[in-house]
Amino acid sequence: MFAATLFSTVRPVIGGQAVIEGVMMRSPRSFAVAVRTPDGGITVREEAWLSFAERWPILRLPILRGANMLVESMVNGMQALNFSATTAFPDDESLKAEADKANRARKGGGLALWIPILLSLGFAFALFKGVPHFATWGLGQLLAVDGRAALSARDPLFHLIDGVVKLLLFVGYIIIISRMPDIRRVFMYHGAEHKSVHVWEASEPLDVDHARPKTTAHPRCGTSLLLLAIVTSVIVFTVVLPLVPVVFEQSAAQTAFLLVLKLPLLLPIAGVAYEAQRLAARHPGNPLVRALIAPGMVLQRLTTREPGDPELEVALAALRKTVWREGLSTAVAREATVETFANFAAVDAQLPPLPAAA
Repeated sequence: MFAATLFSTVRPVIGGQAVIEGVMMRSPRSFAVAVRTPDGGITVREEAWLSFAERWPILRLPILRGANMLVESMVNGMQALNFSATTAFPDDESLKAEADKANRARKGGGLALWIPILLSLGFAFALFKGVPHFATWGLGQLLAVDGRAALSARDPLFHLIDGVVKLLLFVGYIIIISRMPDIRRVFMYHGAEHKSVHVWEASEPLDVDHARPKTTAHPRCGTSLLLLAIVTSVIVFTVVLPLVPVVFEQSAAQTAFLLVLKLPLLLPIAGVAYEAQRLAARHPGNPLVRALIAPGMVLQRLTTREPGDPELEVALAALRKTVWREGLSTAVAREATVETFANFAAVDAQLPPLPAAA
């Protein structure tokens, strides 16, 4: 029985992401997406996953593994969203065309695969880095005394205000999109993903009865990671940017130059935030750790909603499929497989609930 093999070793870390009418789950060897179909069934797409860190072991080092995780999450997220959109809305021809284009890019590799990811990163950088950066600079210009700006990038206060503006923008963005019905559905699946992972980490059977009472908050959530990244960025920018020499006499040009320099700093910032989150996940009962993760856990109240049983079933289907591959003692083909189950009972028949660890 594959469960016995799995529980005789260290339990793999599994995490996920909510998508359109579904949940994506990632384990060390598996990438699975489960989506609720219009007729009430559950479609599961799963394939073997080989982390970039398996190909290039240097990416396993502290800090680098956090940056690697960020890039992998972007790649997995794009694939999962494309699959979920076409599965949840099979009659939408425009979605099918986009999904076909994305699949061709994924198989072909190269720049075509990275264009949508780079565009998404560019938009996020402009909104959550560019706007706060120039807003803080503008405030300094507004409060200038005798032609001298009240704030400069050499002042810790500049980066503190930048971080506060960034946080307010981030929270405001979440509040605005949470009013959209489709996003509220995604947030329900986000809650279902967390509940399912809690069941796995508690070594309990992967079924709805055990998932239902679990909390929708989780210390390894991406929402918490983003909050840690904002705090980390304030510290890193306060230390690094004052060391940068003045290149442009004009204040706006120098400010734009410093904003460009922030771009390569994003990867080490993500790495430091990831290490802090890993530490918190390993020691959740420590009072200092609880204080560290408390803001992120509170923020998750905005990005999760209490799921119903249908959402929990989808999350558990994705989770069980990743666990299935982790329990295999031999390698199987890397090609993706797609299965459609009429209901969760059919998932039970093929992927039974795992017993608690002895």
